[in-house]
Amino acid sequence: MEQTHRTRGGLSRAEGDCGSLGSPTSSDWKESVAVVKFRYCERVPTQFPVVFAGEAYVGEGTVLNLSVPGCAIHSRKPVEPGSYLEMRMLVPDITPPLRVGLAKVRWCEGRRFGVEFIQMPGQDQVRLGRLVKNEVPLAMVSLPSV
Repeated sequence: MEQTHRTRGGLSRAEGDCGSLGSPTSSDWKESVAVVKFRYCERVPTQFPVVFAGEAYVGEGTVLNLSVPGCAIHSRKPVEPGSYLEMRMLVPDITPPLRVGLAKVRWCEGRRFGVEFIQMPGQDQVRLGRLVKNEVPLAMVSLPSV
């Protein structure tokens, strides 16, 4: 998720830590205020199927990139920023789909949209962390022919 923050000092991120901001030192407190755009967690490129449901619709698409706090999706089903979804991602680790109980649509651009994960079962949070850390290859999963 890309965010804009106003700060009076440098931003720092500890190795492997998503979202930690360094404390400004006294020398950092200058008169100027910088506007900084940053992504607090790297997104991993992916290509696997997702099924999602909104209040009155169901859609499917492809997860384009993934991070611990969210993902980007390509879908023919239009969604609205601010809407909430339930999701199932068919990740390539030969286990049941990765479940997201509640996700919020943060942005939409054509057929692409980004979601923030709000509620996930603990077991799926652990799997997501492993996927993002590349402990499991994020290749396209082969779907069986029907």
